[in-house]
Amino acid sequence: MEETIKLIKKAIAAEVTASAFYSLASEVTKHDDTRMVFIELSTMEDDHAQELVNKYKDAFSAQDFDSQAYLDELIRQDAGVNVEQSNLVKSGNMREVLEFAISMENSAKETYDKLADEVIDPTFKKYCLELAEEEVQHAKTLTDSLNSLDMDWEERPAL
Repeated sequence: MEETIKLIKKAIAAEVTASAFYSLASEVTKHDDTRMVFIELSTMEDDHAQELVNKYKDAFSAQDFDSQAYLDELIRQDAGVNVEQSNLVKSGNMREVLEFAISMENSAKETYDKLADEVIDPTFKKYCLELAEEEVQHAKTLTDSLNSLDMDWEERPAL
């Protein structure tokens, strides 16, 4: 159970970081369609963190881990975007921002896959695999945005 809690903490922290990163990126991008993607992803990552806490807080509290308090503390400490990530976003190089965002989504997928392997409860395992698949879809959406950077405005896919 110790490894599971370690992975849950990593997943919650990654969701908080991703949400903050996307929120900041939405303020910087000059592409309206990419801004909308970032806003949507920020909200989804917030939801993932809270869902993890809500669904399994009772199981974790039995192990002396208060997942809600952990999430609240991350938010209170503004533990989202680090200086390097902030500088990346503020550089305005949307290609690099999107490439980094894709790597975050791929890392989150790996975390949820590991968590699914670690847990015994079939409902929790299924939920982790669903989250892993959502992260794959996020990466695909970001890849589409990355690929559209080189397109003329009229050729860019609709949201």
